[in-house]
Amino acid sequence: MIRTRSLCLLALMAMSPLTSGLALAQSNYPSKPIRLVVPYAAGGGIDAIARVVAQDMAEGLGQAITVDNKAGAGGMIGAELVARAQPDGYTVLFAGNPELTINPSLTGSTRYNVQKDFTPLMVVAESPNVLVAHPGLKASLRDIVQGMDRGDGTLSIGTPGQGTPQHLTVEVLKSLSKAQWVHVPYKGAAPAIVDALGGQTRLVLTGAPPLLPHIRSGKLKALAVMQPKRSALVPDVPTFEEASGLKGLESYSTWYGVLVPAATPSAVVEVLQKSLATSLTKPELRQKLQELGTEVVAQPGKLFAERIRLESQRYDDVIRRFNLKAE
Repeated sequence: MIRTRSLCLLALMAMSPLTSGLALAQSNYPSKPIRLVVPYAAGGGIDAIARVVAQDMAEGLGQAITVDNKAGAGGMIGAELVARAQPDGYTVLFAGNPELTINPSLTGSTRYNVQKDFTPLMVVAESPNVLVAHPGLKASLRDIVQGMDRGDGTLSIGTPGQGTPQHLTVEVLKSLSKAQWVHVPYKGAAPAIVDALGGQTRLVLTGAPPLLPHIRSGKLKALAVMQPKRSALVPDVPTFEEASGLKGLESYSTWYGVLVPAATPSAVVEVLQKSLATSLTKPELRQKLQELGTEVVAQPGKLFAERIRLESQRYDDVIRRFNLKAE
């Protein structure tokens, strides 16, 4: 018994430097620059939002936050990189719907489990998806969904691509309305908008940021936002339910959140969450994000995790119901 106790004591003594060193590292966090992985190319909407947030957080944390763009596979390459990273708080993911709640079901080939491999920190911001039309479209949205559009040509609707949140929204829209919609997937929002401006497609559904200048100039006509309430970004634009009389398309927005690998210590998680919360209360940062076409949400970790769970189920149901496939 004495020998056993002595061995246990020696083991604890041997472990204590490692344990105390880990605790010290956590208490000093962050003690070196943080890598913020954005799973898309530089210059896009999510990249711009991430850089605004990273700059403010870096000032508060006293350490540089370097944005690292790891594009590819619809955001899945960057997400997997973070899922497999050392869970020490120095590799962080700034991500959105596709790689977190859509692609795992759509592709069936993701090498990470969103609900097991990540700890969600906070939903930073949300952009409404806006349904817009070329000004030449005369019918109201209510007439369109009731099949009363008498205009020439097909009712073509462009989206940023196959398998995007907007594409899934269109599939649900087609099932709810009497109109004969023709989905036209593009390689991103920009070409979809260009064709809508030129009249090659009659409508386009995409996130607000690239649409706002064209809505404000009158080059495109905003018909509805796909969320439960009107957006401060376009306060005069009705919700889809208001404009069409149809329910069922109230929760199809684009959002952006911050996550870390699942085993990240709680002390580190708390530091990052507090830093995010502080940054997102600042009026100047909120204004910058609004100028980028997104509204601050600041939804905390537990609610973020529940949002991922529920939205993943909803998108999985849509994908299975309409037998959708990735490109």
